[in-house]
Amino acid sequence: RVAVVGGGISGSLCAMVLRRHGLEPTIFDMGKRALGGRFGSPRSGKKAPKDFHGAQFFCTTDATSRFSQVLGFLEHNNLVARWEGRFGVLGSHGGGFLPKEIIDGSILGSMQKDKGATDAEGSEHFGDFCGFLASGSKARLYVGTPDMASICERIASMAEVEIRQGVQVTDLRLDNGGWSVSSDACLPSDTGFDALVVAAHNPALAAAAVKRLAVDLHSEILQGGGQDVDGVSRGQIVERLNGLSGSLQDLRDSHKAPLYTLSAMFPTATLSETLSFDAVACPTSDKLQFVAWEASKPGRSGSEDSSEVWTAVSSSGFAQDLIRRGVSNEAAAEELTEHLLALLKPAVGERFGELLAPSASAKCWRAGFTTKSLGLQEDSIGLEPWRLAICGDFVRSYPSPIEAAVVSGMEAGERVASWFSQPAGQQE
Repeated sequence: RVAVVGGGISGSLCAMVLRRHGLEPTIFDMGKRALGGRFGSPRSGKKAPKDFHGAQFFCTTDATSRFSQVLGFLEHNNLVARWEGRFGVLGSHGGGFLPKEIIDGSILGSMQKDKGATDAEGSEHFGDFCGFLASGSKARLYVGTPDMASICERIASMAEVEIRQGVQVTDLRLDNGGWSVSSDACLPSDTGFDALVVAAHNPALAAAAVKRLAVDLHSEILQGGGQDVDGVSRGQIVERLNGLSGSLQDLRDSHKAPLYTLSAMFPTATLSETLSFDAVACPTSDKLQFVAWEASKPGRSGSEDSSEVWTAVSSSGFAQDLIRRGVSNEAAAEELTEHLLALLKPAVGERFGELLAPSASAKCWRAGFTTKSLGLQEDSIGLEPWRLAICGDFVRSYPSPIEAAVVSGMEAGERVASWFSQPAGQQE
């Protein structure tokens, strides 16, 4: 039995891999409506449209990468579909729309190639958004069908994984050779797990689990117990565990970037038939960094009640300002809508006066991105003597955080499965 804490894309894929190797994973996830983590799309606001507040898309540029292989698997099972449309960048202050095809051969395109492939954390300040402007003939965008929010739930269902939903995990403890998961809804069955995978986006949970291992091992040393591992002294192991715990906690404390997402519902055809794009990055705006028409994505209408839905993603700087001022989600939706309209005004032109104020909702992701990874060469962390694995977008740097999370979850599943596939005489 393996406890997987976190039901986002990393945790759900990890659980699927474990299940395929014959193990029995149980996902613990705090989402009350469904699994999904940052793929989720909770509703907020009394007059909110159908929300698209979670992750916007997958982007891959290498058809041979493991990430592309995972997307191929998801596409084969009708969980994602390729998103093709009129893409590019939109300048503020009348800068106009520049199609992606032109960008690829421009100075901006060359700069993206030089910078974007190695520094995902700086993408917001460089004019891109999660690889949206990735160039080359092999660049592909995919979205979940019928939406992004349902992907994780469908992965877990397809793999027949047990799910503990709406559970806030408060402690992870290794006792008598088995892991226990403490939560606000503890059950007797939440103990005695043979392994633990921490797949939560918040690195602090993994930091606490590793710190407890260091404390317990230090106590064993003081009592004269424990043994060296692979020639490494117990004192050195404690030091390494404390270092890992500190690095994970530092990511949470000092390297998180908040975001707001806006879902705005306009009367049908007011924007989609006027604007010359379906989705844009906004490199010159200090308020918004991405805008998309939902109906341009496969598998969804993006509209309800004779209206069309547009999604906008704030910059981290503007999100920090909104949080600092303590505005409500409703007030944030109003401010984001104001900036969206100001950004679109030059592109809409003469028909701008015909636009009616849309109904809108906003969601705050206080730790939308981790601005720095651990910089490891491996995609997940494995502490085999304690049967603990850690995965997420913060382990290793990739062009987009979603790619990092996907690959990390898959590797964590393979890593844990390998611990139980060794001949009995070779196991710890």
